[in-house]
Amino acid sequence: MKKRIIIIIFIIFAVMPMIAQNLSGTVKELGDDGQESFIIGAILQWKGTDIGTLSDGEGHFSLPRSPYTDTLLVVYQAYDNDTIVVSKDQTELNIILSSAHNLSTVDVSARNGAYVSVKPILTTVITTQGLRKAACCNLAESFESTVAVDVEYSDAVTGAKQISMLGLAGIYSQILLENVPFVRLLSNQFGLAFVPGTWMESISVSKGVASVTNGYEAISGQIDVEYKKPETNRERLFVNLFGNTMGKGEFNLNSRFDVGKSKHASSMILAHGEGQFAKIDMNKDGFLDVPQNYQINLMNRWDYDIPGKFEGRTWIGYLFEDRIGGQMNFNPKKSFAETLSEGVWGMRIKTNKVDVTTKNGFLLAGEHESIGTILSFTFHDNQSQFGDRLYNGRQISGYANILYSNRLGAKERSKITAGASFQMDFVNENLSPRMFSGQIASDIIRRNELVPGLFAEYSYSIEDKLVIMPGFRLDYNVAYNKLFWTPRLHIKWQVAKNSSFRISAGKGYRVSNVLTENQSLLISNRDFVFDDAQGDQGGINKGLLPEEAYNAGISFVQGFELPGGKSSLSIDYYYTYFVNQTIIDIDQDIHGIHIYNLNGNYNGTGNKSYSHSAQAELTLMPFKRFEIILAYRYNLVKQNTNRTLQDKALMSPHKALLSLSYATKFDKWKFNVSLQYHSKMRLPDMSGNPVEYQPTPSKGYFMLNAQITKKYKGWEFYIGGENLANQKQPNPILSADNPYGEYFDASIIHSPITGIMGYVGFRYSMK
Repeated sequence: MKKRIIIIIFIIFAVMPMIAQNLSGTVKELGDDGQESFIIGAILQWKGTDIGTLSDGEGHFSLPRSPYTDTLLVVYQAYDNDTIVVSKDQTELNIILSSAHNLSTVDVSARNGAYVSVKPILTTVITTQGLRKAACCNLAESFESTVAVDVEYSDAVTGAKQISMLGLAGIYSQILLENVPFVRLLSNQFGLAFVPGTWMESISVSKGVASVTNGYEAISGQIDVEYKKPETNRERLFVNLFGNTMGKGEFNLNSRFDVGKSKHASSMILAHGEGQFAKIDMNKDGFLDVPQNYQINLMNRWDYDIPGKFEGRTWIGYLFEDRIGGQMNFNPKKSFAETLSEGVWGMRIKTNKVDVTTKNGFLLAGEHESIGTILSFTFHDNQSQFGDRLYNGRQISGYANILYSNRLGAKERSKITAGASFQMDFVNENLSPRMFSGQIASDIIRRNELVPGLFAEYSYSIEDKLVIMPGFRLDYNVAYNKLFWTPRLHIKWQVAKNSSFRISAGKGYRVSNVLTENQSLLISNRDFVFDDAQGDQGGINKGLLPEEAYNAGISFVQGFELPGGKSSLSIDYYYTYFVNQTIIDIDQDIHGIHIYNLNGNYNGTGNKSYSHSAQAELTLMPFKRFEIILAYRYNLVKQNTNRTLQDKALMSPHKALLSLSYATKFDKWKFNVSLQYHSKMRLPDMSGNPVEYQPTPSKGYFMLNAQITKKYKGWEFYIGGENLANQKQPNPILSADNPYGEYFDASIIHSPITGIMGYVGFRYSMK
């Protein structure tokens, strides 16, 4: 009986995605600069019927088929009404409105792997095609074809990857899921691995300060991930299997279906499972090169609407991960006491995470007047063991945002967005003393933060030639009794048809979370020392004050035509200056990690922390379906550590990229190759260690990745390799033979840990 029930459930989930017969797609506008932007509120209606819909905030639409006609009306202000005849077997329609006030094309072809958005804020959008240039198992592995985001291993044991932008750690970049804060607090260390690659539809990467509507935290940049949506996604069923030569396997399944006969509600189930099954120790140091990792990630999301009045999206997600590393003979089934008695060094991190989000929009009487609401809840529990230390963290967060938006004036050149937000965070962290160090007190951080805020953003455009977008927000942090004032300004000047300048400037804040943001430093026998702590528990957040920084940037984008299509050159420069920063000083003491406010412990000595970042990127389309990307990035980041203003440790100043992509006709074969150069970097001062326990010097190295994809009907088969130049850091773990000794440290990583990695997989899509 149980088997029959299981079979029936499987049939339901396999067949329901095949039932819906909606037509979906996007509506975009072709500007004078040749760039496309999504249109909100375009009317799409089957001729002679009352079956219709509006394009949403991302230009997407979906409407049921009409049994009476195949002619679709498209209506949008300032454009002549037009009709499109849609064939019966067509399921997707991408409509582009030109400035000539008519429907210029009906384009069903895919865009390049990445493009620069027409928004006033310089934003690079990585599309689905760009994500598939590599295996892209998760968000951390999605930036192979860009130098704007650096991705590196944080240590040699946990397998965690960290990002940086403008030379600053990823904690200074705001990571959103569809404009909702997502990777933050306890998720900062491993959260990039919690975003499966096959769930993503696109990634928008912007540098510098972002819009005030998303909060005050974005200082160095913003990454906004768009997941696949049941309302607009063409894939009724998607399956992906992946395996690599390191013993890792992945399974992904997405399924969408309409709900009810009205076709005004649809749902999608997204499932991801992965496992690192093999135990690998290529350098024979007794430690796993890659931790064993088992993850189950599930999400159910719903889209629903009342045409012309209301639309919304709601999703709930659950994640479980068990990450096991350390010495090869570590047995996670044994108790903590047993492991220590045997002298075995082990790492285990167990994570349970629940996310619930609902976004709803209400169209008011005015044609462009609307109210949007966002409500989000997060529960995150982390139970960890690092050798002879235990770290436990628990987070309960709530987020609410309400936005009012309207266009003003006779010519509607002005737009106002205003609203209020509320962020609630309850975080408890406990780091037990090291058993073999003589340390007595635990590091305990309990922080309850309530932050209400108000914001307003105004946008004024002059005939698509100039866009000025000032914004301002006020937030009151109850825990710190501090008012955050956040002014920001973005300007875009369309100099010529294909030439544009952008300027941005503003301020940002954030509250540091030292323990969870620096778990990689627990893979050492250093002790955390909070120099500004007050009292037994260090007061609120161990005496650390909120971080505060200014950022300003300028960019230039030039588009031009080549035989293969639209090409571009972009150049940008950004400067960041910290008024206050939480300094993680690993230069001062080889046995300690000193943590203090920038202007706290060494006040009056000219403490500074700043970064300069410059980048140039050239995208060429020399002939059809062939793309070349050439890019170079330079970061100069200075910080006061060990009473000296010096280059930030473990940050590569120079990075260069060459990416080649070619596809045969109809994308039957696709070839992708990327070559990255990373320069040498400054390492922390560890001259106090014996020579044999000092890290190997950093040197410049090349990373070569390649992939071949074969498409056959609904199938895609791919094979590829990473780090084909076989670059590896010698002895990434110091004192690996004595992990409980005073010189053990696995956090000084400046090069890849493992060598060549091959992979193979397939994707299957049922439209």
